Amino acid sequence: MVNGMSSGKLEGTYLKNVENSLRFDESAILTNYNLQKSNYFEHKLDKNNLIKKNKSILKQINETIIDNHFEMIKEIHYILKNSKDLSQKQKFAYCNSQRFFMKLYLEKISKEK
Repeated sequence: MVNGMSSGKLEGTYLKNVENSLRFDESAILTNYNLQKSNYFEHKLDKNNLIKKNKSILKQINETIIDNHFEMIKEIHYILKNSKDLSQKQKFAYCNSQRFFMKLYLEKISKEK
């Protein structure tokens, strides 16, 4: 043991320890890699769910805007049809407003399809 001599048992134990420590490091690296990979996919799933939710919200907002434009068109039409005291200038202004909302409505409808 002294003077450069060693027992086979000590060398065998040392080699086993080195081998075990290498296996441990390798498994730690693989475990860390798997955790990173798992976190990446979880993050990607969360991101995809968030995108789906946002698209759903945007679709609802667009539908509400379309409905509001259509309601405004109908209200202006009702005013034009049922108000007998409007001057030509006022009718013209209402017609321009109705035309404006009709353009917005048609633009939104055409983007939806």
